[in-house]
Amino acid sequence: MTLSELIKEKNKLPVGNVYAKRISSKTYYYYQYFKDGQRYSELLKSGEVKRLVPLILKRQKIEKQIKELLSKEKTIKMSLSMKRLSGHVMAGNIPVARFEDGIMYSYHESLAPLIIQRTHSIEKFLSLRMIDLTRTNARLLLKSLNIHVDEDYQTPLYAYALSVNDNYWFRPNKSKLKYEDIIFKEDNYFDTSLKGDTTVFFHKSKLTPEITTTGSFEKGWKLINNHWWLYKVGNDKQIFSELFCYEFAKLINLKTARYEYKDGYIRSKNFAEKYNFEPIASLADDNDSYEYIFPILYKLDKSIAKDYLKMIMFDSVVYNVDRHNENLGLLRDRNTGKILSLAPNFDNNLALFSSINYLKSPTKDNFLQMFVKFLKENKEARDLYKTIRFKNINKEMIKECIDRIPIKLKESLNLEESIYIRYEYLRNIFTK
Repeated sequence: MTLSELIKEKNKLPVGNVYAKRISSKTYYYYQYFKDGQRYSELLKSGEVKRLVPLILKRQKIEKQIKELLSKEKTIKMSLSMKRLSGHVMAGNIPVARFEDGIMYSYHESLAPLIIQRTHSIEKFLSLRMIDLTRTNARLLLKSLNIHVDEDYQTPLYAYALSVNDNYWFRPNKSKLKYEDIIFKEDNYFDTSLKGDTTVFFHKSKLTPEITTTGSFEKGWKLINNHWWLYKVGNDKQIFSELFCYEFAKLINLKTARYEYKDGYIRSKNFAEKYNFEPIASLADDNDSYEYIFPILYKLDKSIAKDYLKMIMFDSVVYNVDRHNENLGLLRDRNTGKILSLAPNFDNNLALFSSINYLKSPTKDNFLQMFVKFLKENKEARDLYKTIRFKNINKEMIKECIDRIPIKLKESLNLEESIYIRYEYLRNIFTK
């Protein structure tokens, strides 16, 4: 059995021991165990001993197997900083994975982050929360915070690996911190992260969401009426693309994050403030091919796989070639860990004008035909796609989307024609 399978099996079994106590020539059996740091002892009824003892012995045997397996895992190449890392990954105030010297010893099967459930790696968990240091303002931000690290994935630890997109974080051993103590309450470094402003160099707190914000475009989180909004830099074409894709997604009833144009920037309201957003990278690393992602989602939940097909159909229509495993994800219930749905569409600033191909006939566009080829070769995907009821639209509706965008571009003159043709082609691909 794998480490993950052993831990799952162990977690199903009772923890503790059964001991006997003789009182007045009569023997009583007690079940003793620890919970939340306290010791409990329960008197067992007749028949419970025979049921409980084999289960406890089985757990002890599995714990021995886990220990042997972990001793082998310690020989795996791991950075010195990871070997020193001991503590718990938390979900709110609940410990969901325990690490000692960089090795995972246990995890909460239903609440732990998906990347930890799959890889058992604290390094992988942190790598999905790393600020992109190719951004000039990101490097400036770390200077302003006086953060210096030997390895990039150490950086999130300066904010306890907390993100605005979920309630996961890392609590070191012996720390008494609670979730309420570290939750982000200020946007002091918004101007530094977004604009490169250096006037905030002397803020004392390092608890900023900017440290764990991914992506290659300059951006910053602003707190408005207790809601976090992500502002992002872009040229006119990129901002137009983001706004058009938002309007078009609403038009065809595709779930989408909210986007607005504000003060020369594009901004989006955090769609995960009540959920845990898990990027598909948690399940698939960086393999973003349709052939790889679809079976994972299909096995997970057919309705989620169906929404995935809707989204990549949308990408094919608007020529969004930048869909990858960190701007595609799942929403999970923060209390139960249940996977609820595919996350809404977001991050479309490189759609449309990233290539002139959006003006091509659908049959001559290789990007769009990649999607068609996938559907034709994957029967499960094709059959599921046929059940989608795409909304009937016309060119005038698309033009209304364009007219609502405050930025006007000459490149958008033939946009409604092109988008309509591409949409109709894919909407009717299996009905002709």
